[in-house]
Amino acid sequence: MKRITIFSIAVLLTGVFIISSCGRKKEEVTKTNESTELTLTELIPEDTKDAVTGDWVIRQEMSDAEKLNPTVTNDAAAQGIYIYIFEPLLDIDRVTYELKPIIAKAPPVISDDHLSYTFDIREDITFSDGKPLTGEDVIFTIKTIKNPFTDAQALRNYFNDVKSAELVDGNKYKVKINMSKPYFRAVYSIGGTAITPKHILDKDGMNDKFSWEDLDAASKSLDPLKFPELQKYAEFLNSQEVSRDPKYVVGSGPYMLDNWITGQSVTLKRNDNYWNKKEIPNFPAKLVFKTIQDQNAAIVAAKNKEVDQMFVIQPVDFVENVKDPDKFDLKKALVTEPGYVYIAWNNKNPLFADKKVRWALSHGIDRQSIIDKIIYGMGTPVSTPVFIKSKYYNTDLPEVKYDPEESRRLLAEAGWKDTDGDGVLDKVINGKKTDFKFTFMNNNNPKRRKVMLIVIEQLKQLGIQADLQDYEWSVFLDKTKKHQFDACYAAWQLGVTPEDPYQIWHSSQSEGEGSNSISYINPESDRMLEENRTLFDETKRVELLKKWQKIIYDDQPTTFLWVEPSRYLYSDRYRNTRWYSYPDSPLLNEWWTPTPDQRYRN
Repeated sequence: MKRITIFSIAVLLTGVFIISSCGRKKEEVTKTNESTELTLTELIPEDTKDAVTGDWVIRQEMSDAEKLNPTVTNDAAAQGIYIYIFEPLLDIDRVTYELKPIIAKAPPVISDDHLSYTFDIREDITFSDGKPLTGEDVIFTIKTIKNPFTDAQALRNYFNDVKSAELVDGNKYKVKINMSKPYFRAVYSIGGTAITPKHILDKDGMNDKFSWEDLDAASKSLDPLKFPELQKYAEFLNSQEVSRDPKYVVGSGPYMLDNWITGQSVTLKRNDNYWNKKEIPNFPAKLVFKTIQDQNAAIVAAKNKEVDQMFVIQPVDFVENVKDPDKFDLKKALVTEPGYVYIAWNNKNPLFADKKVRWALSHGIDRQSIIDKIIYGMGTPVSTPVFIKSKYYNTDLPEVKYDPEESRRLLAEAGWKDTDGDGVLDKVINGKKTDFKFTFMNNNNPKRRKVMLIVIEQLKQLGIQADLQDYEWSVFLDKTKKHQFDACYAAWQLGVTPEDPYQIWHSSQSEGEGSNSISYINPESDRMLEENRTLFDETKRVELLKKWQKIIYDDQPTTFLWVEPSRYLYSDRYRNTRWYSYPDSPLLNEWWTPTPDQRYRN
């Protein structure tokens, strides 16, 4: 479920869900104390009259992006950047959540049997280097996704049933995508694909040599020795150079990659020759994504006008440390964005293999006390991996209550006892006495650290010893992909398109570097997820997915925690700052600064 383009892959922050309401009304979220009331930020009307170009927007990031080629990254930071560089055939309107054409002239013509999708492509589109974008680029992009050796694992599952893509009667502006079987979200996954340039990424035409049959055979074999050319091309596309060098990171969008200074910043410059300026603005001259890992330093940078926009990780900073934003020429935004946070238990780890143990862990965590202490009451507990405002969310499932006595009972039933009196539960596993000890993994996120320290203390009361290890984001992401962890606090950013949980929950996605990083395997869950993909009747899919959520709830493969609004700080000099109920809410290319207030001159 990629990000804000249509297919909306779920990304670690950091699944795709329809939000039940369109737009947003101002409403009370919570009252933290007598003097502090937190309210959701209204979606203001467009304010582009007399808009001028110029100025920069400097956005704070916690870490470097993984890669900027959209095919081979599933990183939230990267996707928040490349949306300004690359464009899809179709996109989702951020207010109505309706499909709207971008590269395509209109939504595709779909065959009655849902086995073919024919797109007419606009003939006036160019990449930022001036070369035309055609159907050959669309076919090329899909081939790179289908290549089983590219780092497109998270994206590829949405293209499992894509059989081939071809020009219609040799017309470079008419593309037909053929399916091996119907898939209800095909229009979203195909339409939402960020198109990459064949003339830059495949100058030698290597992908022309790969037939669709070759790609299918390679995906079944996964033996690079049998498909050396496919492997060779994948190594090129997967390389850091292809995702970092401006000569390779070329799209058709309103901005271009200017430079990337590792550990410091990624800078995009305005594409003055952008083909679609009448419909999609690019008012700022530059978008700068500045890496500041330390959150205290980031807050200071915002107060000192060194950062123009930032996601506020620690609620205490949002509520207390920037209590009077006007004093620093700042504004606050509190925005509902689809997602949820959870504790991931590696189900392959013998400690967490028994669902009684996982239930004990879930009952042993006092969510509400953490919500009150750490996030100032801004969280709502959740019980399933579906966005709580979605029509798919199963409201019949009871909240998992904090109940340490039930935790102790379940642990005892699972055979965990303190046989040596050292205060830590133990059990004989595979003939060896094993203490209930493990390590939580964290990505240098201070808020997550605070949450984990409370969880560690709560589990200690049950006779469970947990430690905490911090890693840089890139290392954290790599360990997650490779299932090299015991447990971690994590989050999924969700999309706004019809729900398909296959990417995160199907057992096939637990292989390689798929998104099922917890190695959850349940045949009945798999069967339902596969059936969901073939249902075009939304009422039946809602019913099916509510039953599926009951299976996940009963297995408790992760401890679902809560959903909370996103917190932002931003400079008050900008106009048209619209905050959407949508992933990665603000569109920085829409912002503009009156000439007298512009801070940066080119």
